[in-house]
Amino acid sequence: MSNIISLVNIKKYYLTEQKQLLDIIFRKKVFYVKALDDVSIDIESGTILAVVGESGSGKSTMGKIISTIENPTSGEMYFENTKITKKNINTIRKNTSMVFQNPYTSLNPRMKIKSIVTEPLGKFNEKEVRRSLSLVGLDYDEIKNKEPRELSGGQIQRVAIARSLIRIPKLLILDEPTSALDESIQAQILNLLLDIQSKYKLSYMFVTHNIGVAKYISDKIVVIYAGKIVEYGKTRDIIENPKHPYTQLLISSVPDFNKKELKPPTGDVPSLIDLPKGCRFSDRCPKVMDICRTEEPKFVDVNGVKVLCWLYG
Repeated sequence: MSNIISLVNIKKYYLTEQKQLLDIIFRKKVFYVKALDDVSIDIESGTILAVVGESGSGKSTMGKIISTIENPTSGEMYFENTKITKKNINTIRKNTSMVFQNPYTSLNPRMKIKSIVTEPLGKFNEKEVRRSLSLVGLDYDEIKNKEPRELSGGQIQRVAIARSLIRIPKLLILDEPTSALDESIQAQILNLLLDIQSKYKLSYMFVTHNIGVAKYISDKIVVIYAGKIVEYGKTRDIIENPKHPYTQLLISSVPDFNKKELKPPTGDVPSLIDLPKGCRFSDRCPKVMDICRTEEPKFVDVNGVKVLCWLYG
């Protein structure tokens, strides 16, 4: 199966503050937020890749780089095996759309729904707006002249999805699209997304902090922690037999009718400015060893799953 997107050694560093002339003259030390650090993934055409991790882990940054909202500090990105450069960046922009976590902040509150949905086309096209709204289960005549504030949370998220689909992109990036919704509405949106993906053979990158949602919707999972991928493989393999201690804790923190005790990761996510030596999870890991605190692990292939952990080194 061919890849629609490949990231190769992608890094994204943000300066904590802009350098001033005096800083340069006196060689003041600069500090960076290492939002993504040497990330390499593939998204296969027609599949769903879930990116899972806590807040601040770099999930959304990855989505913004793939959608070209952000530029990487270093590394390479390929779209359908063609390297993306400044000269051909419109190739990926024409074939990629993004749905953000909170549609109320990502959509213009003063625009009518029909104008919001048709905006990516650059001109109003009633036929395409009708098609796109119908695709997400909304009636054009009923909501065309309404504003976002007049719709429910589930309805406005469907509008955001309709807007992202109006050009029928090859790749849809979904950044926490259900986290702000009630459980029943979440299930409706997830089923809707699966139906659309199957109908149009789309590729999804689904960003979520909920590994239970990732289990339901994805073919493969990337588990990311403090800007680093720690586990990467087929969803079934990771859910049924998680290798990395962080993945194990994420799964054990998901509520289940069959268990009363939840075991989430303890402690706090490290600062992306002052990262610990060695493994970034070492300060929170229940299986930490001496080497974990001094040397950064390398990826190891364990039965088809890539794991960044000294337990398998």
